[in-house]
Amino acid sequence: MQNDDLPTPELVAGIRGAARLTQEELAHRLGVAYSTVNAWEAGRSTPQPRHRRRLEELARTLAGDPPGMCVLVVDDDETELHVIRQLVEDAGEALDLRVDVTTEDDGMRALIALGRLRPAVALVDVIMPGLDGLALADRVADLDGFSTDQLVLVTAGRDGRISAAADARGLALLEKPLTLREVGSVLRSAARRGGA
Repeated sequence: MQNDDLPTPELVAGIRGAARLTQEELAHRLGVAYSTVNAWEAGRSTPQPRHRRRLEELARTLAGDPPGMCVLVVDDDETELHVIRQLVEDAGEALDLRVDVTTEDDGMRALIALGRLRPAVALVDVIMPGLDGLALADRVADLDGFSTDQLVLVTAGRDGRISAAADARGLALLEKPLTLREVGSVLRSAARRGGA
């Protein structure tokens, strides 16, 4: 199936059918609203180019094409989640790397996603309710086949205690707002480790 030429309603319906996803589940996977996926599938609107690329990548993956580098982004703030996801996608495009980005807004769900997806890299917010980024990092140490090189903590808090805690765990720490250069560096390092 040539996804590049497929009209958006057929592409979305094909993805949902192949992956057995509801519109809501596909929206969550893409990091958009349910109403957005509904409008695409009904032909009432068309996706932005970056969303169209993500749909095409997902269709290629479902068709058996090799997946791109898996990146998990974890942040309890919806705006930050969207911004960081977009930075990862833009950095991947600038580096000519195919990236498959999954987002989670909760530490416990992120821990499950880490075990299930085994991402090449996970960008994890430090300050979250419930299971925060540092506690998540401690639990990741117990995951078989996942190294701390794959985990990058992200924080808006300019707190020396956070830096010290990250250093004590041997984890990279980036301060928000992230830059395209920083995210690109993280992706390059993951690609060198064999994540792409």
